[in-house]
Parts: sequence; structure tokens; C-alpha cells
Amino acid sequence: MAEIIVNRYATALFDIAFEKGAMLKFEEEARMILKVLADEADYLKLLSHPSITEEQKIELVEKAFAGQVSEEFVGLIALVIKKARTEYLVRILEKFISMAEEAAGVLKATVISAKPLTNQQLAQIKAHIENNTGKTVVIEEQIDASIIGGLIVRVGDKVVDGSIKGQMDALKAELNSLRLA
Repeated sequence: MAEIIVNRYATALFDIAFEKGAMLKFEEEARMILKVLADEADYLKLLSHPSITEEQKIELVEKAFAGQVSEEFVGLIALVIKKARTEYLVRILEKFISMAEEAAGVLKATVISAKPLTNQQLAQIKAHIENNTGKTVVIEEQIDASIIGGLIVRVGDKVVDGSIKGQMDALKAELNSLRLA
């Protein structure tokens, strides 16, 4: 159900951005709102608080974002508040950004490694993905020491697990499935 709600709002915003020819502007505004929400964690809690009236919440949004983002974004947040769906706001904005990037031919790839990669290594990974997909790739690097070594690469809904932990888990599963006589 949550995914349906997120997709519905993000698609509506995407359609408006497309109709107005303002996809890049809307994408930048969505990123700016996400940054504000990440930097000011209490702001989202405030917009969800039951003792603050709907009108007060909308007024807070208008004061915070007026002149910084388009009326469509203020309207979107107001609608999310009116429908009591504030908990989905971040996911709606993230989904919209993903849709805008996809429409522009940009893929987001997440590269997980045990230690930070060099710029040269990241560039090689990026070039490889771009050659295979024919799209522009934006790399997000994450560090996770629990994978021990190697890489995990996520592009869209595809995952390539070349980590040592992944190989050990696969070996363990294979050994567990063997029947001993």
C-alpha cells in the first residue's frame, strides 16, 4: 500500500514537471527539500504531530519554503499533510528524483566496499556500467566493513555481489545443502 501511495504522488509530480518543461528545476527543488528534511529531522516530526492543526502545518511549510521552491512543491506538501501522509514525504521526493533521473537517462549505482575506493577505481566501475547500459551513471559509494572485501554493486533492481562475505555465504549454503552419507 505504501508503495502505491508513494508512486501515485511521485508520478503526479513528475507529470506536472514534464508538462511545465521544468524537470531539472523540480529535481533540484526536491533535492533541496530532502536536504532540509535531513538537516532538520524535527521538522518532519513537527509536520506529523497530532496536536498541531493542519492549517498550522501548511502555514509552516509556506513560511519555510515560499520563494525557495515552486508553488507545486508547496502544494504537494500541503496535500500530503491534508491526506495525513507526511510519513511518505521523503519517499515521494526520492521516487520523483529517481523518475526524473531515469527520464534524463541517468542511472544511480550504489557501490558498497569494505574500504573507500580510489577515484580511479570508481571511474572504472562507472565506465563499465555506462558501457553496459548506454546511460549516464551517478555512483554513490557506501562503506560496509562487514562485507570483508570485494564489492557489491546495485543498479536499479539488479545486484551484483562480488563480496567475500557473499561468496562465503554462498559456500556455506552449498555446504549445508550437501547430504552426508
